[in-house]
Amino acid sequence: MHLLRPTTLEDFAAYLPRFLALVGHERWFKRADGLDAEQGRSPYRWKIVADYHWLELAISHQCDILAKEGRLLGEYVDIQAWAGLHFAATVVEVHAALNTKGKKSLTGRLRDALKAETGFAALYLEMDVAQRLAIDGFELEFPDLDGTDQYDLAFCREKVRGEVECKSISADAGRKIHRKDFYRFIEAMTPAFSGPIEQSRSEVLLIDLEDRLSANLQAQKPLRRSTMDMLLNGQADNAAESWFTVTRIALDQELRNEVTVDQARMSAICRQRWGQNCHAAGAITEDGGCLIVMRSQNEDDPSKPLLEAMRKAASQFSGERPAFIAVQFDEIAPADLMLPHVRRRAGLLSHALFQHYGELHVNATCFSCFDGLVRYEGNASSPGFAVPNLNPQFPLGATDMPTFLRRISDQTFADIIGAPLPAPDISTIHFGASASD
Repeated sequence: MHLLRPTTLEDFAAYLPRFLALVGHERWFKRADGLDAEQGRSPYRWKIVADYHWLELAISHQCDILAKEGRLLGEYVDIQAWAGLHFAATVVEVHAALNTKGKKSLTGRLRDALKAETGFAALYLEMDVAQRLAIDGFELEFPDLDGTDQYDLAFCREKVRGEVECKSISADAGRKIHRKDFYRFIEAMTPAFSGPIEQSRSEVLLIDLEDRLSANLQAQKPLRRSTMDMLLNGQADNAAESWFTVTRIALDQELRNEVTVDQARMSAICRQRWGQNCHAAGAITEDGGCLIVMRSQNEDDPSKPLLEAMRKAASQFSGERPAFIAVQFDEIAPADLMLPHVRRRAGLLSHALFQHYGELHVNATCFSCFDGLVRYEGNASSPGFAVPNLNPQFPLGATDMPTFLRRISDQTFADIIGAPLPAPDISTIHFGASASD
């Protein structure tokens, strides 16, 4: 199939009713109303919805504007809206070209995504890769949806043919403390944050877990009770049970007046002080407040689930054509794709896949992030980087496969993202030992 690529808001407006018909109009807006109510419950719930369900909210907002105005309005189309409109249009185009089984499968995946905790992340990746291949002039097939094979996409252009398998992975995979569970814990503490503020206390509550933070609220009960008691009572002793300790620390003494309202900066300061795997949030004003920092005594191991996902993807290809694995991290920002430890881990695991496990039919592994959107050449683009196989079974160059193998400089990549380079040469993978891994 050749994917049509709409370019005007008038074109996109025609796709929205067709997209809603596929998902189910009532089903879609019932979910959208639920998400809207959820994000209004607290800043922490808002963060969860913003991370995992921005696509549903962006599309719903455009549908509301179309219903009220009879057209889409440019002043209400931000970068997430552009991505949502492209996603909806691509889904409609793909559905129209699939066989009967494929149509049913895609409709089922749309409706399942409405109920999923990670929303449309996995399907978004497939549609995003399809769009990028279409821009580069490739004809597409969807073997997994059509039931003809196990990989997601087949592409061809003149004599170049290949396959793509997409894997959407939570950044929490392999981590002892999941962000959703941490934010829900902080939300439960919100009523007690008044204690330090009213008593003009400025403190850190450092929570050390023996292992992981359970998602089970009943299992969290002793930790929640101890933390809340210490928030409400400035004289309460440090708390400890077999699987956690909670330690009260003077905020100014510990952070040396580095407290900031910038959440990203505050998180960076906390990671530097209490380790890269810690989580931090709280309520701090000029009069006082508390920052809760939570960490596990056991190190995170995100490498194992990532390698397992890539090995699974490699096994799904035919082995008869060049293959590419597209990996999407669900909860990181575009700037995180430049971090040396992120690239190093991706490089080490990719070369293990190619060399140790002998998956020579895989030409490259490619890494991007959900909601990792930037404006580039007039599009809402998903930046990413690729780790090429240096000795693939089916050699291809950047001219053959620009979608995945086109090269740009590190500085150009940083300029597109709009963030400074964290190191001078992020594209060179160093294989020596590193404490960050």
